Amino acid sequence: MIWFFAKETYLYHMKTKENNTEKLVKVPQAGLLSLVADKIKDKVLFPEKVERIKLYLKNVEVAK
Repeated sequence: MIWFFAKETYLYHMKTKENNTEKLVKVPQAGLLSLVADKIKDKVLFPEKVERIKLYLKNVEVAK
């Protein structure tokens, strides 16, 4: 607790009301990779690069 006094009168009392209720768990690396892969599945991570590649492939000519 922190108390501040000025001329023997109470000014301010600061108390932390935040309770940290988060719990941490240990996850093996393979399990963590599996969780991350499941979250980003079917998502385009770099849409601007995909669009650039699509434009590039439109101009490609196949040689025989």
